[in-house]
Order: sequence, then C-alpha cells, then structure tokens
Amino acid sequence: MIRLVLIEDELPAANRLKRLLGDCEIKTEVVAHCDSAAKTKAYLASQPAIDLLLCDIRLGDGLSIEALLESQTTIPVIFTTAYDEFALEAFKLYSIDYLLKPIDPEDLQLALQKFITFTGKRTDSTTQHEGVHSLLKASNTKTNFTLRHGNQLVVIPTTDIAYFYAEEGCTFLVTRMGKRYLWDATLDQLQKELPTHEYFRINRGMLVKHNAILKIEQYPNGRYLLTLQPDHKTETIVARERAREFREWLGG
Repeated sequence: MIRLVLIEDELPAANRLKRLLGDCEIKTEVVAHCDSAAKTKAYLASQPAIDLLLCDIRLGDGLSIEALLESQTTIPVIFTTAYDEFALEAFKLYSIDYLLKPIDPEDLQLALQKFITFTGKRTDSTTQHEGVHSLLKASNTKTNFTLRHGNQLVVIPTTDIAYFYAEEGCTFLVTRMGKRYLWDATLDQLQKELPTHEYFRINRGMLVKHNAILKIEQYPNGRYLLTLQPDHKTETIVARERAREFREWLGG
C-alpha cells in the first residue's frame, strides 16, 4: 500500500484524482489532503510517515514547488498540472513523474508503477513474478564496456560513462573525465543494452546519461538545450518530438 498526500486546491480535481487512484491496480491510501502551499509546508514540517506526494503545481497562495523546496523534503513527488512550464523546476526535487491535466488514468497508473520501480516499494499488487522479471531484466543490462584502444584493451564501467554520440557513421563513447573512445555499435543497439532510467536518447545522434546533465534551458520550438559535463563540442539539443518523454525521464 502506497501512503500518499494529495496536494490540490480545486476540490473537483482532488475528488477526480481520488477516484482515479481508487480505480488503479496499484493500491494507495490518501492519508491527507492539502489545498494550499502554506498547509503543505506545515504538513511536511510535521515529518509525516508517507511514501509519496501527488501534487498540483499552481495553488491558490503560490507554487507547490516553492513550498517543497523550502521544506527540503526528500519525499518522492508526482506532479499534476495544466502547464508544462515548470518541468525544469520539478527536476530540482525528487520528482517521479510530471502529468499534464486532464490526468489520463493510464498515465497515472504508469507513474505509480515508476514510483515502485525507483523506490523498491512493495504493494499488494506487486507479485513475485514481477520481481523475478525485474531481476532478469537487470541481469541483462550492460555493466561495462571493453574496447580496443591502440594496442590495449580498455574496460570502462557504465558508471564512468557520460554520453554516446554518433558522427559521420561512427559511434563515440565519452567518459566523465572527458576521454573519447570509438565504439563499434550503433546508438540503437546501445539503447537496448543500457538502463533506461539512466540513459536517454535526446535526438537521433546522442544518448546522454542522467548525471552528465549540468543545465537545462528552454530552446526554440519546444526543444531544450543541455549543458553537459564534460562539455560536448556542439550544441546538445533535445529534439522536439522527444521533449515530453525527456521531461518524464527527468522525473525518475
């Protein structure tokens, strides 16, 4: 059972969310409802024993994001909002997902499942079969790369990789220390071997690791401009058609 707090200032929206939660296969319990930023800060100050916040962003007395940041909470959050302009601010918090209103029941179900996956929280609907499946999937995930560099074989753990990019028909691996190596696989093949919660295909030519992103800026036509560490030699832009999925990925 996921114990959550609903932060929503509009009663019809709050009641609809409660109905959607009741219809989900994943069992939840709404232990409190805060309808303002002030009440949210006061409630979080009491250090409640809860698992998750289901949180609207625009409240009558301010932004919930500001209330959460001021509270320095580490409770995971699923944001619900009619606006997508706050996705980058949500990245500063322990954001699981960013759902645009009107909330789609399937999107809510997937967000709760993402919470379970990221936190390891067990629920009544989490079966032993699902657990075994997750372990098998994890065991097939690539943990290091062995490549030839000059006359040497170099082993690079995935933890040391910042990003991959394709250029003139070749694929390059770039480490966190800024070293570049030629890799004999396509980005399509790499996507199947790397953990999806850590790596994202931001465009046709680049696969970026979560902790390599230093800064995210709005860019024309609904895109995002990334600053990476180490820096890439050309502009690193999230393609427009991948922008929404990118925002969702940032929440994990």
